[in-house]
Amino acid sequence: MLVMERVTGESIPAGVERSTLEKAIASGFPLLKFPRQLEAAFEQEVADQRCRQLILGGLFGILLYDLFLIPDWLIAPQTFSTAVWLRLGIVTPIALLMIASLYLNPPVVIREFLVAAGGVALGAGSIFCLMFVGDAGPISVQHQSLILIILFITMVQRVRFWWAVAACLACFAMHAVELSVMPAYTSEFQVSANTVFGCAVILTLFASYVLERETRMNYLLSLRGRLQRRDLDAKSRRDALTGLRNRLSLDEAIEVCESADRLDDELAVILLDIDHFKSFNDTAGHQAGDVCLKRVAGIVQSELRDYSDDVFRFGGEEFLVLLHDVDLGRAIRISERIRKAVEDASIPHPALDLGEVVTVSMGVASVVLSRDVRVGQVIAAADTALYSAKRNGRNQVAPRMGVADFLAQPERRASVH
Repeated sequence: MLVMERVTGESIPAGVERSTLEKAIASGFPLLKFPRQLEAAFEQEVADQRCRQLILGGLFGILLYDLFLIPDWLIAPQTFSTAVWLRLGIVTPIALLMIASLYLNPPVVIREFLVAAGGVALGAGSIFCLMFVGDAGPISVQHQSLILIILFITMVQRVRFWWAVAACLACFAMHAVELSVMPAYTSEFQVSANTVFGCAVILTLFASYVLERETRMNYLLSLRGRLQRRDLDAKSRRDALTGLRNRLSLDEAIEVCESADRLDDELAVILLDIDHFKSFNDTAGHQAGDVCLKRVAGIVQSELRDYSDDVFRFGGEEFLVLLHDVDLGRAIRISERIRKAVEDASIPHPALDLGEVVTVSMGVASVVLSRDVRVGQVIAAADTALYSAKRNGRNQVAPRMGVADFLAQPERRASVH
């Protein structure tokens, strides 16, 4: 089963590439078939609505089919009992069972086969039977009603085009056979009737092709719109310079962490600040400063777990890392690894002595979240630890206190850069 992502309140099939989608739109899919994964996404997304449509159309078709008992009685009263037994006793119950099976949302092959084969076997087949038991009066009416069967299959139920082709060809073959075995029809009449019926088949199949192509194109355009909105939504949650998640994304991550099902989870917060960054900008210029920010951001990102940790641009030269299910000791070790990686990158610092490189100071805090201790308090504790690291010489990791100790302090730190 194809996995669906939920983005901006919309479902998007996972793994569908934009390039594949654009190629499908550009090609026009003349054979009414998408690439494999896109086809699977299409069928999965429309399956529920498609089954509902077929169920309603099927019930409507049964009603119309049974209403033909009225012309059966008016035209051929001598075979009316046979018509009642055939329509109400055999065809209607079988058709209802086939419709009931659609509630199970069967695979597309079974679903389309049930509708196409059911229309031909039950609808056209029962008309064939009534023609054999009737006389010359109803014969001309019964064979014409076969056109209604192909209209029902292609226009009402909108069976997938290639299934509709098979169903219409089967109906045409039945129509030709029915006329040929009836002595009341001359060969000239058979040619004329088959020509008219064949034209009806061609026209309905053309309409079926156009309708399915429009349905598929509308799906592709809808999916393209969803992908575009997803990309815009993702872009709005990313810092344009570093590519890291931004403050809006941080607010959303905090909301998730503070949800009821995440309480009692351990959360570590790392606050990282680039040392002497203002003097770096003043000396080398903002463009060089931007390059430095991007390099540091890349280093931090590379030292974290891809799916468990989150890193955000918290301020000008500050970054914030959320580590899920990580205690304080492990968070300190991760922070030290990041600090050393930045130092080992040997990014020259133009405002310091020759040979000096860019370094970072880091504050760490970790706590088990509860209704009394929230993420904002953990961030504040990490902020205080960061202040300690900068005050004590920079280029170090400073877990100076636990969250509970921090919350007990009446004073908070002032900004240090």
